[in-house]
Amino acid sequence: MPNLIPDWLPWMRPAGRLLWAVGLLVIGLVIVVVLMRRPKPDRPATWSECMAGAVGVFALMALAFAIIPSEYINWSDKYLQWDTTKFVFRSHQDMFGLGLVNWPFNMNKQAVRDIIVVGIYVVLFGLTLYLFSAWQKRGVAGEAAEPKARTSRFGRPLRRPQAEPVTAGANGGEG
Repeated sequence: MPNLIPDWLPWMRPAGRLLWAVGLLVIGLVIVVVLMRRPKPDRPATWSECMAGAVGVFALMALAFAIIPSEYINWSDKYLQWDTTKFVFRSHQDMFGLGLVNWPFNMNKQAVRDIIVVGIYVVLFGLTLYLFSAWQKRGVAGEAAEPKARTSRFGRPLRRPQAEPVTAGANGGEG
């Protein structure tokens, strides 16, 4: 498969699959947000709508929780060459260059890569929970609001207020 990413910056071509996956995830999330702004339909969902939604959710979750972290790990290993031989700091090295306290442990660049991947998982998991909750609540807030003007049975505003219908026994119980 040809790499269609331009070579504007030296890291762009090696990160091609990561950039495509992030782009597809962003496009999918934009579609979800657009669909979420619509109110819930009155009729129940059809089988085909449910299957299409399930396939879409599966594709977005596969991008978010499988492809993007894996491609980030591949990119950081191959292009950035973050492995266990490159250290951010070592034990017994001065902490912050002040000479007061030493680091109690080693930190290599592979550990930094793993921390970044855990951060990707945490952010995307929180976004997933938020989107699931917002999808279930869509259209609920607008239904509780009362219309300002009375409307006809066709949904058009009335020109003047209707008189309340008189019921039997409204004159104090007299017939």
